[in-house]
Amino acid sequence: MMRLALLNILRRKLRNGITALGIAVAMGMLYTLLAFDRGYQQGLTTELDRLGAHVLVVPKGCPYDAASIALHGASWPCYLKDAYLKEVAANDGVATTAPILMNATWDEKSASQVVYCGITAEILKLRRQWKPAEGAVLPTTGMLVAGSSIAKSNGWKVGQTVSLPGIDKQILKVGGILAPTASPDDSFIHIQMSDAQRIFKRPNALTHILVQLKDPNKVDDVVSDLRGCDAGLEMTVVPLAHLFTTIRGLIQATRVLLGCITITAMLAAAAGVANTILMAVAERTREIGIMRAIGTSKASVVGQLVLEAILLCTSGAVIGVITAMLTGPLAEARLRTILPYAPTDPLLAAQPEIALACCLLGPVIGAIAGMLPALRAAALQPSIALKEVM
Repeated sequence: MMRLALLNILRRKLRNGITALGIAVAMGMLYTLLAFDRGYQQGLTTELDRLGAHVLVVPKGCPYDAASIALHGASWPCYLKDAYLKEVAANDGVATTAPILMNATWDEKSASQVVYCGITAEILKLRRQWKPAEGAVLPTTGMLVAGSSIAKSNGWKVGQTVSLPGIDKQILKVGGILAPTASPDDSFIHIQMSDAQRIFKRPNALTHILVQLKDPNKVDDVVSDLRGCDAGLEMTVVPLAHLFTTIRGLIQATRVLLGCITITAMLAAAAGVANTILMAVAERTREIGIMRAIGTSKASVVGQLVLEAILLCTSGAVIGVITAMLTGPLAEARLRTILPYAPTDPLLAAQPEIALACCLLGPVIGAIAGMLPALRAAALQPSIALKEVM
């Protein structure tokens, strides 16, 4: 039956190829949608874990932009007074406050952006994943601690005195290099807060404050208190878990739309399979009738035609999933330009379980789509074939 099914499919290469292509498009869309949904949610969760904070305090402005800048690095349009740090830390629900002065410069030599973070010792209570590859983890005055990737690209070694990329006439000593963290921290240069305020000419200024709570379940109470304090009008208090939930909600409508399009494509592909098998039945009426006349059972006829539909859909599903996996990086690059917030981690990484599920769904669609034409073929009377032969 398998050999006969393959021979019948190859009779009409163009028609069956177009039918398989329709299945490939539908399965590719389904895989991409499911892989994106999983990758995006995993990415947001990982971002929150890496940040190590429950609340982000930033200057007045868009909280989405502020969260993206704080996580991925960029220049800030406005600043906080470092006096606000005391008010935030004084809240009873706050366990740790880590002030940061972040600034990004353009390095002509490497033709890339370089992100500097002025930090204090409090950052280590939030960045527990920081481990030294060489030297110290925390910068001291006159020294820097480099992320693993930027240290490698510049060829820095501990104890070396270097000119700061993108900043004229500023020299610091490399006090340490961090072990890889698989986060944007790998490309940041961390310096003492006082050095950052001096180098970037921002005395008594901060870009943001990372806040860790004593009880994360009381985040709403703490956020309300911080917004109502004396400095509340000058800063935006962002509960990160709520922010990421809101971001997921923002793209929910897009996911629903894409899901509807995918379902429509799957229904259209299934209809195409059914139509292809119906055409095959019409073309092979005499053949099917003769098979019935010589004793072939109805079940065998149904099984033969359903097998052809299954083979068409299986090949289409496999081709579609493989194509979607190969083109994932291109689709991800496009998605990152339109999403309100994009995690650093891959959004369309290979998802073997989803790929397998989509490939298994192909034969199911084939069996369902091919059943009605197959039953119709099995109902043919042998006399029809005899009349057509005569």
